[in-house]
Amino acid sequence: MHTNPLLLQMKKCFNQIKRIGFLKMKKVLLLLIMFFSFSCDDGDLDISSFEFEEEVNICGTKDYTLYRLSTNEQREALIVTLTDQQIRKDEDIVLPVNVSANGAYTVTYRLFDDQVTDNYFCASVPPVEPTVLKDWRGVSGTIFVENQPIYDIDGETITGWRHYIVLIDVVLQVDDQELKLDETFVYGTLDTGPA
Repeated sequence: MHTNPLLLQMKKCFNQIKRIGFLKMKKVLLLLIMFFSFSCDDGDLDISSFEFEEEVNICGTKDYTLYRLSTNEQREALIVTLTDQQIRKDEDIVLPVNVSANGAYTVTYRLFDDQVTDNYFCASVPPVEPTVLKDWRGVSGTIFVENQPIYDIDGETITGWRHYIVLIDVVLQVDDQELKLDETFVYGTLDTGPA
């Protein structure tokens, strides 16, 4: 279980306060309140607090753009780019790929000034609106994909493919801010048609 370092630091401080005694405790408590009130924000954000729609959308035929939109007016998007070497229509093992800021395998979190639609992601030239307010780019982490057939009632005919996408230890950055996904972030499940 991952424990927040700030909480551990606060626990240590409060344990020390107990040892100091009641009279000195007031001074120490006042100093702690001032310290936490004036401490600088390191820019870290935690994506687990954001809520995305369940549906994973896809654009492309060889190079794929996958995206999930936020539930708050669809003004946020978590975008993953992959190739046909990961989103496949066979059960061969897919090797994990490393996230890079630019390249075939990216993870991006974008905040827009207005609602974003499928046209934004699926157009050959992305429209200029809505405007991107923040654009966090993945600088490290790994993308895992598993592809499984979907069978018809007869149990033999493949009617489509289900793709499971998981992000491991992904870190995104913009300016001096970092956005850390959960250690194991289940991006989602995507269904595509038969081969």
